[in-house]
This record gives sequence, C-alpha cells and structure tokens, in this order.
Amino acid sequence: MRNQTRGRSFPNAGCIAILFAVLVSTAFAGSSGGAVFKMEEVSVFDSEGPDVSRVPVGQSVACEDEPSEKVKAYPAFASDKPVYGSIGFTADLTALGSGLEYCFAIDESGGTGTGYDRFYFDVNHDCDLTNDAALGCMVNPPADPESGRGQENIVFDYVQVDLGALSGEGRRLQKVMPRLTQFSQYRYLSFIVPTARRGKIEIGGKEHEAVLAQSPFITGRYDLPATGLHLDGATDPLPFLSHWRRIDGTFYILSTTPEGDQLTVRAYDGAFGSLEVGPGRRSVETSLERGYILNRDVMLDLGKCEKTDGRLKVPVGDYMPLQLQARLGELRIGLRADLSSPREEGKAPVLGIQIRQDKPFVLDFSAEPQVVFRNPASKQRFKLGEQLKAEAVVRDPMLDALITGLEDTTKKRQTVQTSGGPYDLYESLDPTVRIVNSAGECVAEGPMPFG
Repeated sequence: MRNQTRGRSFPNAGCIAILFAVLVSTAFAGSSGGAVFKMEEVSVFDSEGPDVSRVPVGQSVACEDEPSEKVKAYPAFASDKPVYGSIGFTADLTALGSGLEYCFAIDESGGTGTGYDRFYFDVNHDCDLTNDAALGCMVNPPADPESGRGQENIVFDYVQVDLGALSGEGRRLQKVMPRLTQFSQYRYLSFIVPTARRGKIEIGGKEHEAVLAQSPFITGRYDLPATGLHLDGATDPLPFLSHWRRIDGTFYILSTTPEGDQLTVRAYDGAFGSLEVGPGRRSVETSLERGYILNRDVMLDLGKCEKTDGRLKVPVGDYMPLQLQARLGELRIGLRADLSSPREEGKAPVLGIQIRQDKPFVLDFSAEPQVVFRNPASKQRFKLGEQLKAEAVVRDPMLDALITGLEDTTKKRQTVQTSGGPYDLYESLDPTVRIVNSAGECVAEGPMPFG
C-alpha cells in the first residue's frame, strides 16, 4: 500500500458552504455558523415516539456457555446451564474493544428448564458477581417490536451503569434495560436505553425527522461519534452522528450537545484530496467498487464521493478502512479494519489512508500480506489427545486491516439483492493453511475460508 504522488495535484475545488435560506420554526442561528435545531426527549417504547421497528435501539452481545476467566467469582447458580458474557460500552468507533467492559451472568432460579429469571451484572465493575444483587424479570415490560418472530425475549429490571469514566468526567449513571433473546440455539443480550431524542432538522434544503439514540452503541452522551443518528425515509448503512451526509455535492457535518437537546447542521468548507486504486507493479485494470472509511470523528461513504477519472474526491484527513472492496484485474479484494481485536494498551489505531490536498493517495495492495493465528493463542498449552481448533486471519500490515475476501470475478456464483441494489457473488479463493510440528512434519492441512 503506497501513498504515491503523481505529476499533477488535485485542486481544492468544490469547497462550497451552502447557507440555509429557509429553516423550520424549531431552528435558530448557531455560533458555529450552522443551523441549530431543538430535539425533544421521547420514549423508544412509546407508539407516539420514534418508530422502533425503523430505529434500532440498544447495544447487543452474544452470550456464552462457559464462564469468563476475567471474572473473579460467580454466585452459586441454581441451574446447571447458566449463561455468561460481557459487554463493552464504548465511545470509540475505531477501537470497538475499548471502553468499559462489564461482565454478566444469567440463571434459572428454579433449576434447569424453568426459564431464565435471574440476571447478575457487575454494577461496581470489580469483576466479582457475588457482591452484585440479582435482578429479576420485569413485571410489565414495554411492548417489544421484535416479539413474534420465532424468538423468545426475556426482559429484566432496569440497571444503572456508570459511564462517566468513558469521557473522564466523573460519575455519570445511565439507565439501561437488559433483554435476553433466545432464537434456536443462539442467545444474545441487548442493553436498551429507554429514551431517545427526536426533532425536525434540515439538511441541504430538505426537512427530515431525526432520532438520536443510544444504538448500536451506548455511550451515555449524545455528542460522541458513536451516537446513533437515524433519518426518516432511508436505510442508512452508517447510522451514526459522525457520518457526513453528502447532498447535492456538499458534505454536511452534524453535531449535538452532550444532552442531545440541540443538533447543529453545517456544510463542510474544508480542503479535499483524492483516493484511487492503483495496479502497483501489475498490468491490470483497477477500480474501487464500494467502501466506507472512518477515523475517530468522521465516517464517509465513498460511494457518495465525487468521482473523476477513477479518482474519488475525499475531505482531507487520516482514515482507516471500515470496509472496502476493490478490483485488481479479475480479482476482487475485500478489506476492513480489525476493530474487534484487542488493542495493545496505549497503542493508537492505524489511520493509514492519509488524504492530502496536494498528494493523491493510491491503494495498490503492494504490501506483503501477513497470516496471523487468532486461535490457538500465543503460549497456549494443550493436553495430549486434546483437539486443537486453528483460526487465522490474513492482514494488510500497511493499513493494519484484515483482508476479508479474495474472489475470482470470472466465476460468478449468484446475484443477491442488497439495499444498494444487485450485488454479484463470485467464487472465493480461500487460502490453504498447513500446520507443522517442531520436526517440520505437516500434521494438518486444508482450506480456511475468509472471515
């Protein structure tokens, strides 16, 4: 992956700020130069509030059958099949493993088969569930828009979570509702914030109903990049406050107060650079099919960027690939940031896509890929005869990103319908993995699918 400088620079054209000529009655002039709109607090369960079938609520995590090594002690369970797990409430979209991790366990007080009705949550954040009171099932839970879909939902009483440490502002409690969902052999736990913010806003001369929600990540505030922002009339692939919307050739930046009672919309008037896919040392045609990039404060849909002669016009900044798909001749390559892997303490995320006003950035996939084994873990020991499960990923070291797919575009499998239209699937070129012992003898070999 190289950042190449071509003979000509990309001019700073199109840095236009559009002023709003007509604002709805709930808006007033903002000190930031944008338009500010009032947002009201509403219940996510109220039929008169936001449509919760359209606006996702809460943050979810898959449950486990085995206890966590991070927990110092669990209570005495009545069931022989309790459910375990942990959830990290995070405010950093570039490092989803960061933030505050809270452990939990779910039990059946009447024994196996009576139904899960006891919820243990590490409220004091000490990795000890024996000193946290058990929560029971909610007597009159709010209406559930996901009920009746072949799944069972169990709602527990509200719990107060301290999220102040996320922003270093001291103690700040957030009320959340835990909900266990069981579907076939799958179980996952959702934490739902019962309130949201709603209001009429205007972007690019068009009025929208906007809903600010603590979903799909809970931060306890409404001014952070991970805050959910949902607009009416569209299925947004990036339903976040940090997503810059592009309308009629102009990017718009949305921001709010910590309480979410005011939302500001302003046009981006900064510099632009360019992004393109290059062949490197290969004699092949290249193109960027689709993709999203982000940093701590901004998320961009590259499909919305202006494109000229294969170059995308992108706001200046440093980014990582949230998800990209590029063509190199007959090969389609998938790439995304490894957001879910644990990050070394103090190590900042790699923002390898560096967009500059006078230097085009070229993705040419010239870095030698790396194979990294996630399982077994380093220095992990096994007993004689114990089965070993090997899991590996292929990484681009220059961008610190995962290669999520290599497809042969000459071998089409099928076409599927997506929110962006029809999408072709091709035969995957899965790598072959060989495992050798200390004597150099191959003990196992086989294909390992991407992902």
